[in-house]
Amino acid sequence: MNEDRKGYAEESRAWEKERVEKEYIRLDKQFSEKHSWLKNKLKWLNKEPRAAFFYFFYLALYGENTIDKCAQKVAKSFVDPFSAEALGTVKFDLTISEKPSVHQGDGVASLGVMTSDFNLDVPENKPDAETSEPQNSLLLLASDKQETLEGDLDELIRILQPSTLKNKPANGVFFPNFVAHVKGVENIIRFVTNTFLYLDAKNIASLTTKINDAWSKVYADFPEVFSWMDIKNEEQCVWVWETMKNKGVSPPLNPLNNYQRWYFICATFDFWNGWTNAQLEELKRSRKKVSQQFLVLTESPTAPQKHKAVLMDELEKAWGQQLRRKKSKTGVDALKLPTKSKKQLFKLSNHYGVSETEIMVNLLEHKYSEIIKSDKG
Repeated sequence: MNEDRKGYAEESRAWEKERVEKEYIRLDKQFSEKHSWLKNKLKWLNKEPRAAFFYFFYLALYGENTIDKCAQKVAKSFVDPFSAEALGTVKFDLTISEKPSVHQGDGVASLGVMTSDFNLDVPENKPDAETSEPQNSLLLLASDKQETLEGDLDELIRILQPSTLKNKPANGVFFPNFVAHVKGVENIIRFVTNTFLYLDAKNIASLTTKINDAWSKVYADFPEVFSWMDIKNEEQCVWVWETMKNKGVSPPLNPLNNYQRWYFICATFDFWNGWTNAQLEELKRSRKKVSQQFLVLTESPTAPQKHKAVLMDELEKAWGQQLRRKKSKTGVDALKLPTKSKKQLFKLSNHYGVSETEIMVNLLEHKYSEIIKSDKG
C-alpha cells in the first residue's frame, strides 16, 4: 500500500515538473514572438532618434502619472484610526453659546461662556474735528511711512524669494519617481521596447497610437528643431543645456553622453508647455530690453508653440552673440585698440548683428573706397 502511494507521488511530481517545463517553454516562445513583433513595430525609431527620445519621455510621464494615480487611490482608501468612523462614535461639532441651556440641535455640543455687555455696534463719543486734526496729521504721516515700509518689505520678499527659473524643471516635463528608479539608460530604443513588453497587445496598440498622434503634432509644429545646432559640437550642446536651465526649461534627467544631451534637449523642448506667469514676470524683471514677441507672451495666455518659438529665437541669437564675442577676442584684441574704441566696436557689433572684426573690415573698405574716389576725381 505504502509502495503504491510512493509510486503515485513520484508520478505526480514528474507530471508536475513536465507541466511546468512545458509552460516555461510556451511562455518563453510567447515572449520571444512578442519581442520580435515589438521590434518590427518600432523599427522606424532607429532612423528617427528624435522620435525615439519622444517615446522615452512619453513613457516616463505615463509611468509618473500611473504612480500618482495609485498614490491617490491609496490616500482615498486610508481611514484615520482615530476618526469617529474608526472608533465607532458619533461625530459632533462644538459651538459657543451665551446660554448653555440653549438647544443647538443633534450632533452639536454647546459650551457656555461669559461674554461682555459692550455693544460694538453702538458708536463711541468722538472728539470734535478741531481737536482731532493734529492726531489725524500724525496718523497720515504714520500711514505714509507704513506704505513705504510695506513697499520695501515687498521688494525684500521679492529679492529673497527663490527663483522660479534657475534649475527648475521645464513646465510639463517632470517625472521624479521615474528618474529615481531609472538611471543611466544606455539604449533608449531597447528601453522603450522592453517597457512595452509588460503590456498586453490591446494596451500596446492604444498607447502607441496616442504617442504617434502626439509626436505627429509636435513634429508638424517644429520639423527642424535646433537646426542651427551641431550635434557633434559638445561645447555648443552644453551651452544650450545650461542656458535652458537658467531660463526655467531644465531637462528632467542628466545624459550619459553628448548624443543623449542633444536629444534630451529636443525632447524637453517637444514636451515643454511654455513659461508660467511667475516665470514670465521674473524673466521680464531681469531684462533691460524686452522684445515685442516676448511681451506678447506676458499680455495674455498663449499656446506653448509661441513660447517655444520665442525660446528658440532667443537661444539662436544668444549663441550667435557668443560666437561673435569669440571672434572679436581673437581678431580685435590683437590690434590693441583703446578701451573706448573696443566699447564702440562692441555696441556696433550688437546693433548690426555682425562680429566686431566684420565691423572693422566694413569701416576700412568704406574709407578706402572714399580715398580711391577722391584720387580719381
